[in-house]
Amino acid sequence: MTQHKDSYDWNESQCAFFWEYKVKPGNAAAFEAFYGVQGKWAQLFRHADGYIKTELLRDPDDPTRYRTGDYWKSRDAFLAFLRDYSEQYDALGAKCTDLTAEQSNLGMFLAAG
Repeated sequence: MTQHKDSYDWNESQCAFFWEYKVKPGNAAAFEAFYGVQGKWAQLFRHADGYIKTELLRDPDDPTRYRTGDYWKSRDAFLAFLRDYSEQYDALGAKCTDLTAEQSNLGMFLAAG
């Protein structure tokens, strides 16, 4: 990723990480319990300094397609979370693998403006 030196500090700017998922048929409720605003991922993230919020969006035309957005005060805050909670992060991730048919990391985005 490239840092735009005139406008943003790559490590200190508020950021969000986005993912897209195709949920296997019959798994919507379980998926939402893990990835929703009050879900297990958000519960884990809340332990970390720098976590802001999680959003879960569902495609109205394709009920198996979801996007998540996890918002952090900075990239550094997210990296500190990964360092401090890597074991819990990996364990929770392992519990979710059977819920989806596909998942795509859409990347990290910095707050603009």
